[in-house]
Amino acid sequence: MVDHARAVEWSTSTPAPPTAPNGSFAAPDSPVLLVGAEPWWETNGLLVAIDDAGWSWLGAADTARARWLASIRRVSLVVVGGEASMRWDVVRDLRSVTMVPIIVLSEDPTETAPLIAAGVDGVLAAGDAGDAMFAQLLALLRRADHRRSAGTRYLRAGELVVDLWTQSAALAAAEIGLSPTEYALLTFLMTRPDVAVPNATIVRRVWEWMPSDGRNALRIIVNRLRRKLSDDPRAPTYIASVRGIGYRFVASVTEVADASAQNPDHTDVTPLLQSLATLADELHDTVTVEAAGAHLLSVVEAAGLADGIGLFRSDGATMRLVGSLNMPEAWVERVAEGVPLDPSFASAHSMMSGQVVQFADVRTVSGSFEGTARQLAADGFRACHFVPIAHGGEAWGHLGLVRRSSQPLDVVAMAYLGALCSVFLLHVQSRCNP
Repeated sequence: MVDHARAVEWSTSTPAPPTAPNGSFAAPDSPVLLVGAEPWWETNGLLVAIDDAGWSWLGAADTARARWLASIRRVSLVVVGGEASMRWDVVRDLRSVTMVPIIVLSEDPTETAPLIAAGVDGVLAAGDAGDAMFAQLLALLRRADHRRSAGTRYLRAGELVVDLWTQSAALAAAEIGLSPTEYALLTFLMTRPDVAVPNATIVRRVWEWMPSDGRNALRIIVNRLRRKLSDDPRAPTYIASVRGIGYRFVASVTEVADASAQNPDHTDVTPLLQSLATLADELHDTVTVEAAGAHLLSVVEAAGLADGIGLFRSDGATMRLVGSLNMPEAWVERVAEGVPLDPSFASAHSMMSGQVVQFADVRTVSGSFEGTARQLAADGFRACHFVPIAHGGEAWGHLGLVRRSSQPLDVVAMAYLGALCSVFLLHVQSRCNP
């Protein structure tokens, strides 16, 4: 159960920009999950080495929290420390929900063989120096290299869904037969939504060579793709012509992870449903927006879906911060005077369009959302998710989640956040003071 009254997820990291330990291996894209009581890790040199290398990490104090985080987040590695009595439960429970390497830190050499037989990938001496343990973790991850694991599987734009893994597309749940060139063109434009892309750039990136008549070849492919998408060029839903430049994908695009890729079995959504009831119960006697927002942020944090969270409300042409959790102080200072309701910010675009905005890496969307990239990329954040909080077409604000990994949320998490925001807004509009 997601119990945000308990401090079982004792921390998350705020690492320095990723470095390349030993000169060649960059920090893993997904966080390391450290399992064990907080005091144990505070005295262990491994945590210092992980922070010094710029690796991100999550901390779980008990088996239940570790299992939940491993099922809801993609992690690169699990390291189990602390009391010996907990190790076997952790190994048994985690191996059933994740196939990433599991390392146990133990002071008892007789445990090594049984732990390996139980599914552990390595046992390190708990008394070793932090740098020595980190070097062994580094060697293990270098072999696995989880930075190359795909985070995004689907691109969604209204009724159009592109599956990047199978290289297929569907419109209104009906599969569209696309040629390799049509598929390459569609995905190229969808990964640059609302950006006017020059013809020459499209030709160079889609064909990877220059046809004898590149512009004419592109025009033919665009027209063919439009017909398959039932897209009227005079009132385009997806692909618009930009006079004198090229083409622009006009629909909002959401990058979505594959839920089944996170663990061998489907994630148990019961804790998420229980947390909805928890939020409703805690909001019951709340009469201020700030207090209600604090409850919402607390529930989202307990779900373990993000490394940082922010809640904003609309104030004319500005978005005002209601509250945040685990965001850098520098970011809080930057947004203290408000964020303009400007479409260069993904959060503002979400509010203005009434649609969820999500992408796997903020660095890749600077052309569409320059303001968001400027605010978040320097702090080491990658995946971003913005949920509009609105009713009857009127925007109240938005909830923003950020991750240091480039793994976007899956459809289950997206639906859960939408439900949380609906419960929150219903209470705010009916019970809270303006």
